[in-house]
Amino acid sequence: MGIIHVRMKFFKPNNIIVFFSITIFVGSLTQKCYCTTMSCNNSMMILFTGAIGFLYGGAALTWLANPLLLISWLTSNRNPKLSLVSSIFAMLLSASFLLFKKIISDEGGNYKQIISYQLGYWLWLASILTMVISNCIRYVRQHNEISK
Repeated sequence: MGIIHVRMKFFKPNNIIVFFSITIFVGSLTQKCYCTTMSCNNSMMILFTGAIGFLYGGAALTWLANPLLLISWLTSNRNPKLSLVSSIFAMLLSASFLLFKKIISDEGGNYKQIISYQLGYWLWLASILTMVISNCIRYVRQHNEISK
């Protein structure tokens, strides 16, 4: 009986959407994310080096969308408002990457021009957008139920 209860709990629509968002995110890590005048960058490498790179500011600050997305995933069931807010901020940060023309390219502080955005970036954005849309729909539904 306990296993069935656990399985049924997993198949709640919100859990499925979180799983879908995580799956898209993992898929993004297998792709190139953007190209500079020097090379195209691997998403997995950017995920790991971005933890330090954001200290340089500029386009590297968009890496902070990753911890916000993680917060959104983890709080999706326990704190839907926090999940909504963190997913919105993650979306704003990740989309702001499109506004930057150059990015830090090495630990020496050299910058390279961003010349294109690759599939990994768009999948990362889609993963975050999935959480934003899911959280917004749930918020509207809960708000409508309360007002009835």
